[in-house]
Amino acid sequence: MIQSTKTKVSEIMSRQVLVAHPHHEFLPLCRLFILMNIHHLPVVDEQGRLIGILSANDVLKALSFKLPTIKKADEKTLNKEFPVLDLMTPIPLETIAPDDSISAATQIFASRNISCLPVVSGDEVVGIVTHRDIIRFLGHEEWASD
Repeated sequence: MIQSTKTKVSEIMSRQVLVAHPHHEFLPLCRLFILMNIHHLPVVDEQGRLIGILSANDVLKALSFKLPTIKKADEKTLNKEFPVLDLMTPIPLETIAPDDSISAATQIFASRNISCLPVVSGDEVVGIVTHRDIIRFLGHEEWASD
């Protein structure tokens, strides 16, 4: 029997979350997405408070529209042309608490057409949960109940 209505986000979220800061440069963040096989980076301020989220899709969209207009596409120019604050989705953005159910997360994913939620406790990012985490959990739970 599927218990997803009772399962908390904290049980399936990724706890070791990489974050970006507004001063981080564009190309190193692009490399981080590739090297770490991640698709989302919460963006935090100097105090560690969530101020936005940067997704691989945000990067691709920015590149596809702005890159053709840049005359010189060297690393320095790209880092200057694509600041994190311009690329990220700023707050207010959807977040979820560790004690919320994965059903609540699923409802947010479906209603907002998003695939990632920063998990916050107060102002602190304590995890990240994606639609893939939920699919993996449900697939494992279904398999275990057979």
